[in-house]
Amino acid sequence: MHLYLQSVIKGSLRTSLPLYFSVRAMSAVPRISPKSAGRVNSLDQGGTVFAEFTALALAHKAVNLGQGFPTLPIPEFVTKAATDALTQNRLLHQYTRSEGHVRLAKALSAFYEDKLGRSLNPLTEIVTAVGACEAIYSTIQAFINPGDEVILMQPFYDSYPASVTLAGGIPVMVSLRPPSDRSSKTSDDWKLDFDEIRRAIKPGKTKMIIVNNPHNPVGKVFTREELEAIAQIATEYDLLVLADEVYETLVYTDSVAPLIKFASLPGMFERTITVGSVGKMFGVTGWKIGWAVGAPDIIRSIWMVHQYVPFSVVTPLQEATAVCLEQAATNGYFERTRAEYQQLRDKLHTMLSSVGLTPTLPHGGYFILADTSSLPDPADANGNAGAEEVDTDPRRDYRICRFLTKEAGVTAIPPSAFYDPADKEGRDQIAGHLARFAFCKNEEMLEQAGDKLRAYFGDLKGNKAD
Repeated sequence: MHLYLQSVIKGSLRTSLPLYFSVRAMSAVPRISPKSAGRVNSLDQGGTVFAEFTALALAHKAVNLGQGFPTLPIPEFVTKAATDALTQNRLLHQYTRSEGHVRLAKALSAFYEDKLGRSLNPLTEIVTAVGACEAIYSTIQAFINPGDEVILMQPFYDSYPASVTLAGGIPVMVSLRPPSDRSSKTSDDWKLDFDEIRRAIKPGKTKMIIVNNPHNPVGKVFTREELEAIAQIATEYDLLVLADEVYETLVYTDSVAPLIKFASLPGMFERTITVGSVGKMFGVTGWKIGWAVGAPDIIRSIWMVHQYVPFSVVTPLQEATAVCLEQAATNGYFERTRAEYQQLRDKLHTMLSSVGLTPTLPHGGYFILADTSSLPDPADANGNAGAEEVDTDPRRDYRICRFLTKEAGVTAIPPSAFYDPADKEGRDQIAGHLARFAFCKNEEMLEQAGDKLRAYFGDLKGNKAD
């Protein structure tokens, strides 16, 4: 047995990573079957960028600021809700209503009614899912036919193009762009070109646009004017809007705009699917409880797919999520968490700035994009600063992130993973100079990362840190 697994089983090794990631990272990636369907062959056969960089972080004992899973303590009321659901009612160990556990559906309707400015029927306008990913997947399966086109904004959450492709649809990219001189100070400096969106639409073929707000990985919170411009386009071309708003409770006090729910805009509820996630709300990504909110005919179509994917979602964790939402409405949890994350964001922003990187301050979510132009290119043997070998990957951000992991001991994610590989401008001119860091980590992890980065940059400048 591998020594790492022996030590985990014996309890002699502490790790900041869940065991799943540790075991997966040590496993060789097998080839897919030659009998695989074409839809599988169309996916990235190397696995996700997260698998590669988690393995690299483990191999080099790096502080992993790449993966977006929180390492902060879970609030007691959250763990108690889960424990009670598992121990206080034996019926919660059985299947629940396929469309969604009734108590959770009612809690979600109460949570969203004020935000959407309308009453919601919990039995017909909400469907729960196995995380936001399944809500997105089932939504796309419900509405996208082979050959239909879906507008995605680059950089994108990597589940979007895969879900579209698996439905036989065609992802069509438009870009959220920073200033041309890469001088962005905050996430609001990244802008959409609405004429580009119009040019990307093919009447009769384009069926949906996905809007991620707050945006991952940029952290942008779209203004009312920006959302209204998208709404006008959606109305003009009769598009569905998938509003992925999983970071909705993490909008910071210095944001130029409050979070405006897309479905709250005039005339948009009838064409919008709002997606949310308990993992982002309560820092419990392993619970995998998500949901979609929308008009009854839309939700019915999503459920028609959902019933044949998982049938229903884990009953005790749906019950626990309902309890968490009920209690968070009055216990100040969302306000405390927002303030805590804002402090962590500011800490990481200051740390990255202090070592010569140029971070963009996000107004929402829990990622920071940092400009790495000041770093020597690992593809250049003269600029390798002691690296063991020259990295010849054509993607600069991959080279930089591997270099940071191996040499500095801090892992970030290369953002070109969130761009169409065929988009040379996005991959090279925008993402190529960036790295994505997660600040949903406890202070100890961020301090360890800061110590390692300061030591690395000290070496680079000939002033080795003590």
